[in-house]
Amino acid sequence: MKKVILSVIVVVAMFGLLDAAPFQTLGMLRTPDAYVLPHMAAEFMLVGYYRDVAKPVQYDGFTPYLMAGVGIMDRVELGLFLGDKIEDEPLVYFLNVKGKILQETLFLPQLTVGVDNILSPLAKTSIEDLEPGDDFYNHPDKAAYEMLSPYAVASKQAVIAGMPFMFNLGFGAHRFTGQVGRSRIFNGLFTSAELSPLRDLAIQVEFDGHEFNSGIKYSWKNWGFKVGAQAIEDLAKDNGYEDNLRVAFGISYLLDKYAETKRRPDLGLYAKDHHMDDPYVVDLGTGPDEDGVMIPPTDTSGPQVVVVPPTGGSTSTTIETPGLTGSGSSASQAQLSPDVRDLLEELRALRTEREKAQKSLDDLRIWIDQLKSKKN
Repeated sequence: MKKVILSVIVVVAMFGLLDAAPFQTLGMLRTPDAYVLPHMAAEFMLVGYYRDVAKPVQYDGFTPYLMAGVGIMDRVELGLFLGDKIEDEPLVYFLNVKGKILQETLFLPQLTVGVDNILSPLAKTSIEDLEPGDDFYNHPDKAAYEMLSPYAVASKQAVIAGMPFMFNLGFGAHRFTGQVGRSRIFNGLFTSAELSPLRDLAIQVEFDGHEFNSGIKYSWKNWGFKVGAQAIEDLAKDNGYEDNLRVAFGISYLLDKYAETKRRPDLGLYAKDHHMDDPYVVDLGTGPDEDGVMIPPTDTSGPQVVVVPPTGGSTSTTIETPGLTGSGSSASQAQLSPDVRDLLEELRALRTEREKAQKSLDDLRIWIDQLKSKKN
């Protein structure tokens, strides 16, 4: 019932929101990233899109559209776009597909190739070829729907000044190629970045080959909410384009009940401090090693720890949690992902409860021994 109420509230909000951006991908705003949905996962997005455009085609109206994606074998993502019909122009529909070529690591970006707008009804390879009377001639966003638009994109996550970033750089054809001289200088180059100053909140900016766009994304459990602005450079013009307004609001839901991985690799689980002197990894639950380090016993299916041998004048061996660098400093704690931080908090709570239980057992043992001594 809570999900139904939330959905109703969001759909109503779509009709009143005044400052957002049209989305054409399930990754960023109008540009793809290199990440793919995991196997057996699906994502759905409903978008409410309002345009008040003076140039290059005059149009004023509201249109909804739907996007959906599914992951296959953790390597391929298939997407569907349906909607954005205006007046007498055809209904817009097409398929997207992208495949992962290189998996992201601590030092290497993720690399993906794909094709957008498969089966798009806008069959022209360039919107400049359209003539009065052709389909999509009066569509204000026809440049976004050019059929068979291939691309390659690289994505990399990083932590800068204690905040998570994600950067994308790609090159494509057709819908990624600008239609005016200034944007054609880049000839298909697109780029984007995402900053997460707060947990579950992301700020997105991008150049899609045509325009500059910006947006904000908020995640709550499996729900996602996006707002933003398209063609923000129009605000600085004085040739009529400053009157253009493209606004939208998107709500998405990720169905990942049967998925075993995440869309983006959680690099915090594999991070090691570069200052470590030959650290080695051991399973939780093992007994004392040759250095006399006792690892607290627990389920061996749980996480691991990194044992750091003594260095310099130090005589003690320390234990580091994956992703926690600098022996637990606040700066290194900020490098952990939210999931890892939650896991650490749970482990600390479990350790506290275990200590309490152990103390209770010790007290019980002492009490039993006292009873035995009295009986004797």
